[in-house]
Amino acid sequence: MRFAILIACFFVLVHSVQAKECVYINSYHTGYAWSDKIEATVKDKLKGYCNVHVFRMDTKRHTSEAFGQQKALEAKALIEKVKPDVVIVSDDNASKYLVAPYYKNSSIPFVFCGINWTAKAYGYPYDNATGMIEVSPIKSLLREARLAIGDVKEVAFIATKGVRTDEKEFIWMSRIYGREGITVVPFYVDSMKAWRNAYDEAQRSDFIVLNNVAGIADWDKEKIENYVKHHAKTLTVTTYDFMTPYTMLAMTKLAEEQGEWASDVALHILQGESLKYIPVVSNRRYNLYINTTILDASPVHLSDSLYFKAIKVQ
Repeated sequence: MRFAILIACFFVLVHSVQAKECVYINSYHTGYAWSDKIEATVKDKLKGYCNVHVFRMDTKRHTSEAFGQQKALEAKALIEKVKPDVVIVSDDNASKYLVAPYYKNSSIPFVFCGINWTAKAYGYPYDNATGMIEVSPIKSLLREARLAIGDVKEVAFIATKGVRTDEKEFIWMSRIYGREGITVVPFYVDSMKAWRNAYDEAQRSDFIVLNNVAGIADWDKEKIENYVKHHAKTLTVTTYDFMTPYTMLAMTKLAEEQGEWASDVALHILQGESLKYIPVVSNRRYNLYINTTILDASPVHLSDSLYFKAIKVQ
């Protein structure tokens, strides 16, 4: 009898947890590797604990303020309809257009992730919000670049035009490298032709940072892979794993780390833990890759220690 009561209580508890409602707001679109991984991780971690409602703002491909504001209103309508127990938001634009204007210090708990470098622009933390910021390992990349090529005075930075996260990345890289006496030269592009032109012009720099290209509509992976294989003369680096096909050296952030942490916090919230005991943190994990196809076709030589400890890709 006692066992039967315990089993009944267990199923009541499980049912009460499963009955919870969660909303995940993705700043970007299906097909963008970074946020796809965060979204998949969130869904997997929360499966069986709450019903996850997903909304994608698509602000990587549509960068205007008006578009972002409109998508925020649509996401707000979803939140008002679902009345979630917790909301997870990934990357900058969900916080910029949705959380900061409409939900600062509201009664709904929010967990953010994937905000680049700092969340101060959105006023975080709130009474009802905490999260994980996304910091790139650019100091470590600079150290490895110096071991490979020696003195560094100028760095080229190639990124997508009009994308807020890319602009933040450039600002922080310029600030940090500037303290070392290094100039960072930006190239903002919006087409594959412009990217190739920037890539060629950037060869004069000491090394090249290949940032995000997700906003380039006519991007052709195979054509760019072939292009860089035949035109790479200068060390290229990146912090995105999906850019490794075009880059010699990659020290990459893990989207899964962002999704795992945000989901773990959401689970604590569903169990009744207060947000005030959960501080804003930054990511800690990175992977190291070397693209041997591009590297071997270039005159660049990386240090033996770096070569042996990195994951080799082609």
